[in-house]
Amino acid sequence: MSNSYLIRNATIVNQGHSNHLEKRDIHVLNGKIQSIDSNINFKGTEIVGDDLFVSIGWTDLKVHLSDPGFEYKDSLESILETAAASGYTGVCTLPNTQPRVTNKSIVKYLLKNAEGKLTSLFPLGMISEDNRSENMAELFDMHSAGAIGFTNGDTTLKNGLLKKALLYCKPFNGKVISQPLDTSLHQGGVVNESDTTIHTGLKASPSIAEFLAVQQQIEIAKYCNAGLHISGISCKESVESIKQAKADGVEITCDASIFNLCFTDKEILNFDENFKVFPLLRTEEDRLALVKGVNSGVIDAISSNHYPQNIESKRVEFDYADFGALSLPFMYSWYLDFLSKDIKIETFISKISKDACNVLGLELAKIKEGEQANLTVFDAGKKWVFNKDSNESLSVNSHEFNKELTGCVIATFNNNKIKIKQ
Repeated sequence: MSNSYLIRNATIVNQGHSNHLEKRDIHVLNGKIQSIDSNINFKGTEIVGDDLFVSIGWTDLKVHLSDPGFEYKDSLESILETAAASGYTGVCTLPNTQPRVTNKSIVKYLLKNAEGKLTSLFPLGMISEDNRSENMAELFDMHSAGAIGFTNGDTTLKNGLLKKALLYCKPFNGKVISQPLDTSLHQGGVVNESDTTIHTGLKASPSIAEFLAVQQQIEIAKYCNAGLHISGISCKESVESIKQAKADGVEITCDASIFNLCFTDKEILNFDENFKVFPLLRTEEDRLALVKGVNSGVIDAISSNHYPQNIESKRVEFDYADFGALSLPFMYSWYLDFLSKDIKIETFISKISKDACNVLGLELAKIKEGEQANLTVFDAGKKWVFNKDSNESLSVNSHEFNKELTGCVIATFNNNKIKIKQ
């Protein structure tokens, strides 16, 4: 990025910054923040908006990777382009590809193909050799090759394997991430078990299938005296369990998906397959408990749970549709639409930037003169339409397709590159 850019009159959202929630101009020259001031005299490319904000670049903890093996859903390049257009300067990707990310060669393949992109890739490796194996994959080799941590993604992690992974990763501070689910209670459910869904005829899964697994995983982390990140909690009992664990000094962090913060199982009544997501959408009581958990700090980060699926996987009967929907492009719009009355903007931005980086142990970007520009610029008043022209993904699985939304990321800076959408 050899040109000069000025972010004009934007509210800085960066807790702890001397200009937090104040309007400033930010001059970026050759990929570095040149100056932060008011009314900077400037000739060049200006980034402007009616209600402009700027923060450090956003980081996501949960993007479903489809490369290698499922490139017809999304290539690695298109996922990173989607992330960049959505304000994300870093994404953490799940390893459930084909072949799965189980060795250093695949980690190196991913990192090599992500070189030179605006959005940095933080790949996760598989904990187990395959879905049925109790044997661990090559965790240390993957760590040495650049894997940010280890998970089995949305696949259930058995308690014995979790214990083994936590103890094995302690010496090199490997990050272990789990998805809590008791499969004997879940029984292949496709919707939440509640008064809302009981008459749909769809196979239901109770929230107890999640929070009992949460409690067990907390006890295993406590026993191993090791850190554990629990991904995608969706019910009030999970929030309460993690709150108590943190109070007891257990080294636990967690995230909640934007879907579970914004939507409930009432969406299922329309049988829109784009609301078939995992973790399952729960009740309004559960949703409010998650919002409270974000505000109190029990929930450390908000993830996108972005999951591209091709048409053949989604435009079928609800029972047979695959889980997942696009979400990265809508993170800010959904915040304004569903969460802004209950969660302050600085809290939301922190959960998708600084706090997410802290979970992964990443160095934090700074809005400071002389620092490399790692910035997200967004406009609260800008309206836009999600359609084939604005969609960077190869997939279209979203209920927002061809709809007008309010609130848009208009520029992303990182790795000496910029992506502008105005």
